[in-house]
Amino acid sequence: MMQDRKEYRKNFNASGQLYVSGEILDFKCYDVSVNGLLAEIIPGSLLVDISDFEALLRENGSAEIYVKKLMLTGEVDIAWAKQDDGKIMLGLEFIDVMYNVDKMWRKRQYYRSNKNFVGYLIADDKKIDFKGINISMDGLAVKITVSDEDNILKPGYVVKLMVNNLDIKGLGKIIWMESLDEQSCIVGLRYLAIE
Repeated sequence: MMQDRKEYRKNFNASGQLYVSGEILDFKCYDVSVNGLLAEIIPGSLLVDISDFEALLRENGSAEIYVKKLMLTGEVDIAWAKQDDGKIMLGLEFIDVMYNVDKMWRKRQYYRSNKNFVGYLIADDKKIDFKGINISMDGLAVKITVSDEDNILKPGYVVKLMVNNLDIKGLGKIIWMESLDEQSCIVGLRYLAIE
């Protein structure tokens, strides 16, 4: 016999953080299910009132989440936003989450998804192919083969980027580089402008 969906939800009081539209918002969680959770958002500096969240939903409802009590982090979709007694309430649906990740969240501040993707950077009109290592809402880490001509790449450098199979293109800034050997390195990029 099918039960009402609400019967699968458990009352659960916890705090957490949501990374959305470039800022980290604190929230209080009231109930949780295997599919998502109900959260009361504490307004930030960019997302201040319900109209900001409604506008966000019209553009892109993707966000990253961390719930300390569950040691859970990952990608969520903001399913709905409403105002209730002056509080901003969000319905969050889990997309890709991991458990037991308390240390990772503190180190990175947001979730990174390991996905297979390829693309290229353009630096000073030179095309440099890459293989993706991981990707987040804030940026990506890629592996490139380096040559003497690629020595222009360094932290702070702005490059054009194209991720072929994820339909991402725009500008990125090199935040860090880690040499693997004489011919390859990992490059950490933060998005500056994405189409």
